[in-house]
Amino acid sequence: MSDLRDRYLELTNQTLPDLAKQRRFPVRFNHCFQRIILDNLFGGCWYDRLDRKQGAAYRQLTEEQLEQAIAIAEAIIAQPDEYLIELNQNSLRWRGKSKRS
Repeated sequence: MSDLRDRYLELTNQTLPDLAKQRRFPVRFNHCFQRIILDNLFGGCWYDRLDRKQGAAYRQLTEEQLEQAIAIAEAIIAQPDEYLIELNQNSLRWRGKSKRS
């Protein structure tokens, strides 16, 4: 589990924010990538599924959920920028913050 957590953190804290400087991403901060990945993992606001009082969300994920979160992050890297834009719109819509319905 620790290797999976380390990989998730590397992707969301370093790889994706660094990539955001080169690509047309709608976000650039680590917490934004984590929000997008976790919301899309759960199909809604992640904090409706995990207890924010229990500490970091990634520490509450099962092994399978961590693998899926890593797969989403890696898909963001591999796919055109529109993929992340779509995932971000999903997240914002689930949070009632999207301009599009």
